[in-house]
Amino acid sequence: MKRIQLQVETREKSGKEESKRLKNNGYVPGIFYSPHDKDNILLKIPEKELFRFLSDKKHAHGIIDLKIKTEDEKEITRLALMKDFQYNSLKKKINHFDFYGVTMKEKVTLELPLILEGEPKGIKEGGILDISLREVEVECLPADAPEAITINISEMGFNDVITLQDVVMPKGVKLITDINRTVASVIAPSRMEEEAVEEVEEVVEGAADAKVKDKEVKAEKKEEKE
Repeated sequence: MKRIQLQVETREKSGKEESKRLKNNGYVPGIFYSPHDKDNILLKIPEKELFRFLSDKKHAHGIIDLKIKTEDEKEITRLALMKDFQYNSLKKKINHFDFYGVTMKEKVTLELPLILEGEPKGIKEGGILDISLREVEVECLPADAPEAITINISEMGFNDVITLQDVVMPKGVKLITDINRTVASVIAPSRMEEEAVEEVEEVVEGAADAKVKDKEVKAEKKEEKE
């Protein structure tokens, strides 16, 4: 896997006030921590840069060459994974991010995208490709990590199903996701429509149940007040 580079800066202070000040100036506060470093490193990055970086899903799950610019204009490098980031969906703001330090000698757990290659024969027979899984979790050394897992589906006929058990992992890559998970299948159009109807019915039933529960809760609160 080609490692991604990301430039970040150190920050001296922590706490709510400092976090608020950084956000007001267009930065997102973060932290780097690792069992290989004695101390955690407080970080910051322009929010626009972080949004740009996360716009590619591979970046959020890949191995990163973290270029850390210090207060005295020096640069240190760390190999890292993005462990977490906190996103406020209402304000559409990233509140915080965490990087976890790794080394080339230790195995890491990654989420890799599945790329389906080719057009199934079953589509020409009137079938529809139903994709059930788009990414998998794997374990490997950083040097062995591929950018994605490619699966050739051109030989899939009508009613054929591919599971992870049918997928050959690259050398040095161990699959963590359940091998019995279905990746894709070629099904009849009517079955796809039936599944869509079932999903709608489940949503409607769930909404109805939620309304009933809401009424029950309101009735209980009213009784408590009385």
